[in-house]
Amino acid sequence: MLPEQSLQAHLDLRGRWMLPIHNGTFNLALHPWHQPFERITALAAEHGVSITTPMMGERLDLHAPAPGTPWWRPA
Repeated sequence: MLPEQSLQAHLDLRGRWMLPIHNGTFNLALHPWHQPFERITALAAEHGVSITTPMMGERLDLHAPAPGTPWWRPA
């Protein structure tokens, strides 16, 4: 699903926290690999959706997810 579709599914299901997956694992698309993260975090902010973006392999407490940091951006 595209980021817009993912957000709509989250809204339809009335989720509490959104956890985007399958983003940034491999650079196989024609767009920059970080673009889906930028799009979904912007959409989440626009719609007031809580989103968590742990780094790949980072532990996540499902009972108390943390928003995370934009780790995909250059430092």
